[in-house]
Amino acid sequence: VCEASDARKQRLVAVKRMGHLFEDLVDCKRILREISILSKLQHECVVQIFDIVAPNNMRTFDELYIVMEICDSDLKKLCRTDVTLTPLHINTLLYNLLGGLRYLHSAGI
Repeated sequence: VCEASDARKQRLVAVKRMGHLFEDLVDCKRILREISILSKLQHECVVQIFDIVAPNNMRTFDELYIVMEICDSDLKKLCRTDVTLTPLHINTLLYNLLGGLRYLHSAGI
């Protein structure tokens, strides 16, 4: 995932590259499921897909680029850093996680 600028909408976005799509059937299904679910969801606690860049050649493509909402940080980076979180940070993080989880459950996911 890398940060980019959307010139048309004047906003920062995240571009997620998914390579070697068809090498592993399990990964291919996971990617399809992720795109299918995220493209239908719209909630402040769930990252939003803005666009999927169409491949140049539909017969030979093996990577996909997804343009998504940019986030300040992600949970993986936060867990790996050696930082002490204040109770306010923990409460905010848990509130957002549980809010997103509640939304996903209400959507039947």
